[in-house]
Amino acid sequence: MDALINMAGITKIYTMGEEIVAALNGVDLAIQSNEYVAIVGSSGSGKSTLMNILGCLDQPTDGDYLLNSTAVKDLSEDELAEIRNREIGFIFQSFNLLSRASALDNVIQPLIYRRESAANRRKQATEALARVGLADRADHLPNQLSGGQRQRVAIARALVTTPSILLADEPTGNLDSETTASIMTLFRELHREGQTLIMVTHEQDIAAQCSRRIELNDGVVSTDQRQTPPEAKIGSGTEADNVLHTG
Repeated sequence: MDALINMAGITKIYTMGEEIVAALNGVDLAIQSNEYVAIVGSSGSGKSTLMNILGCLDQPTDGDYLLNSTAVKDLSEDELAEIRNREIGFIFQSFNLLSRASALDNVIQPLIYRRESAANRRKQATEALARVGLADRADHLPNQLSGGQRQRVAIARALVTTPSILLADEPTGNLDSETTASIMTLFRELHREGQTLIMVTHEQDIAAQCSRRIELNDGVVSTDQRQTPPEAKIGSGTEADNVLHTG
């Protein structure tokens, strides 16, 4: 079966004055559709660089990256923008919401680049907000929402384009423990529904909730292992699974 993501020999080199830094040094990685992956590593390990390349925000210095069987290095800037819009949903630690736009208008943003009517865009965005439990917050501005609600808006914005992959960069880094549990429950449900999720995190307890853990050290994959998340051991329908629309 062809992998959704297939990387071979991915290298990323930065030149800083007279110093040459290899952020990634020959990464081989295959991720199938509907995997739930945590990418972990200390500061400077290369995980943010890898995330940027996975998200087609940056290009490797060397190596091959196939995303849904498309060779990324052969794409123009316009084609890269299109594949980001079509294939990838981004979720950031800082939410990256437009402060003067409502929750609904923030979710609509990725759809503006698609040739669809305003009515269709609004319908899709409304459905995405309902999916994350915020149907009644559509007209609220970000500063009228809690941190957990703002992250849910960001998740709805990532989901609205029906991407192949959700890329989450430290998605719980600015949230308290109760809200973090609620967001992780939402991720778990999205994964059960078939969504592919890749999360960069420095929090080991968050990584433990994913079904695959990839650790980077000095720009190389040092560990790549399958694991059984605690919730999967207990089974579905637990009390923890009932916090979906809190926070």
